[in-house]
Amino acid sequence: MPPGLVPRRGALSPVVVRKASLVVAGVALCIAAAALVVRSRARHGKPPRPECQVGPTTPGIDVSYYQETIDWPRVRRAGIVFAFIRLADGVTQRDAMFATNWVESRRAGLARGAYLFFRPDQDVAAQADLMIAAMRGRDHDDLPPVIDVEVDGGLAPAIVAARARDWVDRVRAGLGVEPIVYTGSDLWRNGGAELLASQPLWVAHYTQSCPTLPSPWTRWTFWQHTDRGAVPGIEGAVDLDLFAGTLGELHAAR
Repeated sequence: MPPGLVPRRGALSPVVVRKASLVVAGVALCIAAAALVVRSRARHGKPPRPECQVGPTTPGIDVSYYQETIDWPRVRRAGIVFAFIRLADGVTQRDAMFATNWVESRRAGLARGAYLFFRPDQDVAAQADLMIAAMRGRDHDDLPPVIDVEVDGGLAPAIVAARARDWVDRVRAGLGVEPIVYTGSDLWRNGGAELLASQPLWVAHYTQSCPTLPSPWTRWTFWQHTDRGAVPGIEGAVDLDLFAGTLGELHAAR
């Protein structure tokens, strides 16, 4: 301010005015930048959010020899409707309880399906042929066969997916039914599952909220939501699953 001039009471000095103008200009720039970001995101788009599928669901379990002897009638009376039963771990380990669980679960009135723990570093055709041989005489209303993809065997995700795809194609050709893929997001955190994404998904995610799906899947058919379930007729913990639909839809899906 020039010497000798005294500002009126309540008037702002030029310095204050200039600072206020700078603040206003800065806020305006921030708003404009934010608008550009929003428009850019809208223009490029985001991957679709998975459907949480909070509608009707149907309860089930999946088992292996780890559950030892199962009282299947008690399991059914407890409200469990379906069961996936492990056939083998790769080509080297047949599940010792598969034959018993396969027969007894059906006798108790559960919908049943078989899964194979896939070892991508082992012979893919031999693993597929195990499932084909076991399911060739399957009942028409059995659940589709499942490939359990959760280890990489030291291979890149894209190679794992390609080998799992070979398994799926061979089993489909041998049994005339569309296989299900069981997997979780961890294996595909950097992508690579594209070759499998056309298959129905059985997702593994232990949470009570909406499960996180491996990209590029956007919906699940089955969901394994815990490995610490308690079911009458089974000693110890068991995996609990849900089907995304009603009992009638489960039967129709078979």
